[in-house]
Amino acid sequence: MTASDLDLDLDAALTRLDGALAMLRTRLREDLDVAGVDLSLVQFVSRAESGSRPVRVKDLASHLGITGPAVTSAVDRLERAGHLVRRPNPEDGRSRLIGLTETTRRRYHAAMDSTNEHLHELMSSFSDRDKARFVRIIDRVVTALDGGAPNP
Repeated sequence: MTASDLDLDLDAALTRLDGALAMLRTRLREDLDVAGVDLSLVQFVSRAESGSRPVRVKDLASHLGITGPAVTSAVDRLERAGHLVRRPNPEDGRSRLIGLTETTRRRYHAAMDSTNEHLHELMSSFSDRDKARFVRIIDRVVTALDGGAPNP
């Protein structure tokens, strides 16, 4: 196989990955009844909660690459829809922490159950060394993709 063939295989694999992620996002948007950036926000909050990390507006703005006021507007919308709650930040009285409501947490995890099951099964077939290598490769792909993105 030539280097050109390998590039085509990589491009095809990335295209398939992008398509699979798009289908997952569509299913999650339908299951949760959220649109656009709101799903990315819910996903970020869910992952942060799973890792016991607090989430503030500035964390979401940094992750999503949008302004604080745009994040605040999205959080307001998701709070009104019953997806998010704000609570006082015990470490900084000026900010609030953002979390999923119990209902949305349950719905999100239910929607992700089969996907997570398949991903955990796949990852359990990897050695710790292979998992670490896989994460490094993903990080490098993300960096390469971000390098081609216009600056906000």
